[in-house]
Amino acid sequence: MTGQFTVRRIKAFRPRFAELVDDALDRMEQAGGPVDLMTAYALPLPSLVICELLGVPYEDRADFQRRSDTMLDLSLTMEEQLANAIAMNAYMGGLVAVQRSDPGENILGMLVRQHGDDLSDEDLTGIGNLLLIAGHETTANMLGLGTLLLLRHPDQLALVRDDPTVVNGAVEEMLRYLSIVNNGVIRTATEEFTLAGQVIRKGERVVMSLPAANRDPALLSEPDRFDVTRRPSAHVAFGHGIHQCLGQQLARMELRIALPALLRRFPGLRLAVPYEDLRYRVLAPVNGVLSLPVAW
Repeated sequence: MTGQFTVRRIKAFRPRFAELVDDALDRMEQAGGPVDLMTAYALPLPSLVICELLGVPYEDRADFQRRSDTMLDLSLTMEEQLANAIAMNAYMGGLVAVQRSDPGENILGMLVRQHGDDLSDEDLTGIGNLLLIAGHETTANMLGLGTLLLLRHPDQLALVRDDPTVVNGAVEEMLRYLSIVNNGVIRTATEEFTLAGQVIRKGERVVMSLPAANRDPALLSEPDRFDVTRRPSAHVAFGHGIHQCLGQQLARMELRIALPALLRRFPGLRLAVPYEDLRYRVLAPVNGVLSLPVAW
């Protein structure tokens, strides 16, 4: 899959994504404020991108958004999760069947052409579901929480809006500071060892907190301070090692374009409700805000 997410491939997609951003901002401007930034901007943009990359009809986005929300809601019962998983597999299985008969230029079509003999329909369905959910949930919530973070720091917002040289570093700082994915892949110790005074025995499971790692004083000074001019650090917001996020360059590209464009189009952007009234995602592996009413 890595060939589909190279820096060169993502760079080639930038003009198309910039068009999607402009279209979304046009719709917001025409609608007038206040709007929920999550439904008007943060969710549609990554959804459009992953739909185009996977070959998913965009008119199906509401259904797959609902199913992905359900999958990430850890408060639901096992029965509810199972029913949702069956529906997700049935939908993606239909897309896989289409690509098996007539492979397109999207990711699923590429997998069929290049690895169709090695991958079963179940393999392709699992890959498609994973990319569909991971390809929009994380970036959408970063757009929402990132905008909120900048609104809470007007001086930092002005830098991101007005100084293009700051944007790349600002995105890395937001990724580090927010760390919206709670933990990395669960590991199993293959032998006994001691880490920071804690004995970890062979066979025990180990979970690393990504937010805690990104606020480690050993990583950088004043880790609890948000500073978009900070020199980018070796954060682990995308994980690390062989399980590092496959789509990290795609996510970076989307954030680097969408955030400054939003701030430039609406220089008076502000919260339309008291900060204390905002509601956040709870019992979910990806942090986020449920809605973000804004005006300008």
